[in-house]
Amino acid sequence: MLNIAFGQSKYYVDNLVENIKRGIRQKLRRGEFPGKAPLGYLNEPRLHTIVVDDVKAPLVRRMFETYAWGKYSLPQLRNLVATWGLLSRRGKPLTLSKMGGLLSNPFFIGMFRYNGELYEGTHPPLISRKLFERVQEVLAQSGRSHSKRQHLFPFIGLLSCGECGCAITAERQKGHHYYRCTKKKGKCSQRYIREETLAAQLREAVQKVSLSDA
Repeated sequence: MLNIAFGQSKYYVDNLVENIKRGIRQKLRRGEFPGKAPLGYLNEPRLHTIVVDDVKAPLVRRMFETYAWGKYSLPQLRNLVATWGLLSRRGKPLTLSKMGGLLSNPFFIGMFRYNGELYEGTHPPLISRKLFERVQEVLAQSGRSHSKRQHLFPFIGLLSCGECGCAITAERQKGHHYYRCTKKKGKCSQRYIREETLAAQLREAVQKVSLSDA
């Protein structure tokens, strides 16, 4: 009896899963997003469609237009849109990852991604493709400038303090790079060291290591 019951249960679950998958495929063919609508839109439960959120849609559009100027970083934009009243569905400021996700989401030009595929949606777009492409350019430039800032200090992430074990940070002063202990664990007697001096110490340490040709 147990084996029969188990078999019937598995058959029911398999059928249910297949029906769900079939329903999703049908929605995708019709251009309907089978998921939760992003900020600026609402799921209409009665008709199972996605409609424009009349309150937040203008704020989302304004967010794209503002970021397209290239004058704001993501943290600055997050603080700015919070003053407009553009918050998460829980009423909290948007996270940086959420901001980046919204600004790179093609949903706002009438398309959507699902399982790595791009589909043409039936929902109304909030912004033009030209504005969306401009925002993607600004995002890409922001990413490149962030990478450049990180590479200004070549030894960051490679070293830790020999006295307390904390990470090493760096800063630029009067045209020179200086490294120091972050001292996050408390007192530490280690002082600043210039990048040239640090590089010389590293060269000396590396030269002591002998490797065979093999």
